[in-house]
Amino acid sequence: MRLITYIKEPIKRMARKFRINIGLINTNEYTPWLNNEEFNLIYNKVQLNTLSTYHRCYELWNLIKESKKLSGEIIEIGTWRGGSGALIAYQSKKHCPNSKVYLCDTFKGVVKSGENDNNYYDGEHSDTSKSDVENLLKKLNLNNTKILEGVFPEETSHQIDQNEVFRFCHIDVDVYDSAKSIMDWIWPKLVPGGIIVFDDYGALNCSGIIKLVNEEKDKNDRLFIHNINGHAIFIKK
Repeated sequence: MRLITYIKEPIKRMARKFRINIGLINTNEYTPWLNNEEFNLIYNKVQLNTLSTYHRCYELWNLIKESKKLSGEIIEIGTWRGGSGALIAYQSKKHCPNSKVYLCDTFKGVVKSGENDNNYYDGEHSDTSKSDVENLLKKLNLNNTKILEGVFPEETSHQIDQNEVFRFCHIDVDVYDSAKSIMDWIWPKLVPGGIIVFDDYGALNCSGIIKLVNEEKDKNDRLFIHNINGHAIFIKK
């Protein structure tokens, strides 16, 4: 800690000399993700199967642990090759062994792209398969998941009991119409205190996700957090 202080002080002096706004520089010293051996062990096993960043994965890891204080199940829509889903399932199995984790994907890439999406088109991220996810889950000995293959919610939500409620939802589908139909489906099924995470709010190439989140964030039945790692987080009141 003393070494970090010695390094930071010259940086601050140089910033003042050249009139650089030190507030733009991240000088936080507490970085628990670096020393979390279990998280890093699992992340290293799943990182080639996810497009989500290291810090976003750590946030998912922590939020799943937080969600154990609530009732309900867990769902991820936009699983791709299963990396973040496996991370979520591993943490859920540890803290909530009786919970189910639904992992949903078309396995044919993005669907429902439209006029709200400036860079995404149908079929992107189709370089995956259900077997990719199954193999990863098997490698991690995870038996608390159910994979739903097809467009969610239209083609696969009927495989979920209509009385099921959820405490956590991870949405990573990249485009407006797809995310909106998921949000409309999940919100009534989310328990009070339940958490929804949009993976791509901080990505300018996901203009549809930015638009949708900005439309949703001021509604009175939710709290909204924009994490500078790019996540948008909703908590149901």
